[in-house]
Amino acid sequence: MPSPGSDVVDDVGDAHAIGRSAASQWLDHPSYGATRRLDLTHRERACSRLVVVAAHPDDESLGAGGLIATAAAAELSVYVVLLTAGEASPFASPTSTRHALATLRLAEMENALARLAPENYLVFLGAPDGEVTTAEDQVAASLTELLGDGRRTLVAAPWRHDGHPDHDAAGRAAATAARASGARLVEYPLLAWTYRSPDELPWQDVRCLALSPERQEQKAAAIRSHVSQVRAGAGGSGSTPPLPGRVLAHFHTPFEHFLEEPTTDQASQE
Repeated sequence: MPSPGSDVVDDVGDAHAIGRSAASQWLDHPSYGATRRLDLTHRERACSRLVVVAAHPDDESLGAGGLIATAAAAELSVYVVLLTAGEASPFASPTSTRHALATLRLAEMENALARLAPENYLVFLGAPDGEVTTAEDQVAASLTELLGDGRRTLVAAPWRHDGHPDHDAAGRAAATAARASGARLVEYPLLAWTYRSPDELPWQDVRCLALSPERQEQKAAAIRSHVSQVRAGAGGSGSTPPLPGRVLAHFHTPFEHFLEEPTTDQASQE
């Protein structure tokens, strides 16, 4: 997950005007951790597969690491579909090539997934980092083919309104594929935790996954595996890591939150 800059879309607004929301602001919100629970079912049947879509290496660990570990412990088949290698990170060393950074970040992601779901299936689509919107149709087609009959599949993808063009495009492509396959789709925020305020999240559509201490530690270990993103100077970016502590604090809590657009049946019940 690259730190936001000029690529944050307009619907997030001016980051300087909004400011960075501290994790404590979210933790103090009455809906945080108190929404309807996310379960591993679809239309009252237990899911047999989890498919997590990630725009960049580390998105999966930050936004859905606890879900991946929970699904693996429940013996679901776990697939992670990575769209880009994160090769265009603005925090890379000036002497590092895009190929070298891609190789590094892909290896970090494999290490992270080994801590969450050792028997995972990693699918790399190779879309251009920063330009997923240009490949959105192809990504949607590839996801649709992968999902096949999705009636017992839970899909987790970046939130379509997260604020980064790659995240938003990944969410839209996943939504298209979920509709075509009949899969259940939930969406995880990434940039939104920092660049939106708690009152901007549509809490009525949020589903919460409570993480046990074991799952929290698995997620923390996965995040640490993305060394180039969390360690100062690891990627040649100087004294500040791409994901500083104030950002990581949003992902080291006992909960993960996912947005789910209600179906007609759900809307009538709520």
